[in-house]
Amino acid sequence: MLGWTRMLWRIAIVLLLGGCAQDALVLTPGPPSVGPSPPESGVIAFHTPASLARGSDGRFSPGPPESISGELQLPQGAGPFPAVVLAHGCTGNASMERSWGATLRGWGYATFVLDSFRGRGILEVCTNGRALSPLQRVPDAYGALRVLAENPKIDAKRVALMGFSHGGALAMIASTQWARDTYAPAGQPAFRAFLPFYPNCNATYPERNRISAPVRIHAGEVDDWTPARPCAELAATLRAAGQDAQIEVYPGAHHGFDVPGLAVAYRPNVNNGSGCFPTMASVLGPAGAGATSCLKSGATVGGNPAAAAAAQRNVRAQLAELLK
Repeated sequence: MLGWTRMLWRIAIVLLLGGCAQDALVLTPGPPSVGPSPPESGVIAFHTPASLARGSDGRFSPGPPESISGELQLPQGAGPFPAVVLAHGCTGNASMERSWGATLRGWGYATFVLDSFRGRGILEVCTNGRALSPLQRVPDAYGALRVLAENPKIDAKRVALMGFSHGGALAMIASTQWARDTYAPAGQPAFRAFLPFYPNCNATYPERNRISAPVRIHAGEVDDWTPARPCAELAATLRAAGQDAQIEVYPGAHHGFDVPGLAVAYRPNVNNGSGCFPTMASVLGPAGAGATSCLKSGATVGGNPAAAAAAQRNVRAQLAELLK
């Protein structure tokens, strides 16, 4: 029985979710997000509004704030600027700047590259999803938003969250009304839009059916790690319920299609839950039943210049519309 329970946890984590009933989290106020005079740009250390700890029963519960960091860079001009928080994938933030940083700043947006790993002493979670789930990174994103709201160079009412793979799953969870109610209650800044790139949309949980702001998903047609179809189905379900969710699926594009110079290659050691479709009792767990045979190893990644160029055009238009 113990082995079965552990396997269910692993499925949920690999699917980029955490896994409770929809009980509201009661958060203990933590320290200020940053010091009394935070820098206007550069690397900024800050505290998350809370953390989420995994219990022995597979449920997540609130814990104390954590100390992490992010790098803020500003476009040319006087500001205040609209901003985009960039949430990295399972390998960390090495490609964030070269794939999107300069481009976004060239369009007039400040960028804040969130680092969910360094403060926690994590190098990667591609081969060990249990080290950190996207659910546990949701407080990171909202902590970054609070940092930006304290900066006079940033227009706190015009901030989007853009995440990639593991960070894309973070962005999907952060887009829920549950996340906003939990981490951005009345009086706290909230995100205006969410742009998840190739997130995992396989798991079903009640909170995902209500979003707090427009969601624009970007996915690769031939992605064998986080397939586009479940995300397309989710977007259609949200639209049918009158919510603002759309998806762009890029023909012939693999996982990581927007990363410049990333050669198409098969990575045999990464965790792959593309064939797992668990039903979760809630975003906070526990994991629902699922076949233990669904997990596998290995996935294809690779850049696609045509898809990357199309994604840049789409993102530019989406940000102009949603952050106006």
